[in-house]
Amino acid sequence: MTMTPSLAVYIFISVACAFVVKGLAGFGDPLISNPLMAMRLNNADISPSLLPVSLGLNAYIVLKNRKNFCFQIVASIAIWVLLGIIPGTLLLKLGSPWIVKVILGILIIGLGIEMLTRDNSKAFKPNPVIKAIMCFLSGVTAGLFGINLLFLIYMERSSTDRHAFRANTCFVFLLENFFRTIAYIYNGIFTIFTLQITAVTIPAAAVGMFVGGQIDKRLGENNIRKFIIWVFILGGVSTLVKALITHA
Repeated sequence: MTMTPSLAVYIFISVACAFVVKGLAGFGDPLISNPLMAMRLNNADISPSLLPVSLGLNAYIVLKNRKNFCFQIVASIAIWVLLGIIPGTLLLKLGSPWIVKVILGILIIGLGIEMLTRDNSKAFKPNPVIKAIMCFLSGVTAGLFGINLLFLIYMERSSTDRHAFRANTCFVFLLENFFRTIAYIYNGIFTIFTLQITAVTIPAAAVGMFVGGQIDKRLGENNIRKFIIWVFILGGVSTLVKALITHA
């Protein structure tokens, strides 16, 4: 494929909309950008083209919210997620049954509903074994499907406010992005065309983050928390619907 003016405009609008969500929630941009871009681009071109942008913006968000960063919260989660990416990537070569994605989508939706209806007045003490399993599975699904959401249930409960949530969450994403960048370079996945797409997405992501940041200033902590949870649930719905459509 070649980059045309109409394609560049379409990519710009799609990515800008996606990063408005990123600016508000600290995650969720692929839930919007990937389906929209897939209407005009091959899936093999989307992930490598967005990766450099995600890498830079996740680093920016971590740096911006560094005062709220908590290494104690992030360390164990990041380790288990990265360990899970390895078998997830290996499983990708063997193919992934659609039913696994259906189960994952239902699980994410269920966890999101639990987060939405939970009594936040009670102290949260995570079970270390269950936490390790869920974060490891989050890494497996990241390597297998590109869906790294399960670890967010612990970030949402452990982070004190929106700034801490963004700093801690984006640090995990940053490590994952760095890991995948090395793997993509090693396997020659970046091409001239993906880099052209990246050139369009950089200003688009900047515009989206700016708009998201302006909206964020006008929303209270409770509204932001609900927005984060609804984006999480949207991720489950997106996963479920994609699995069913692909199977059909």
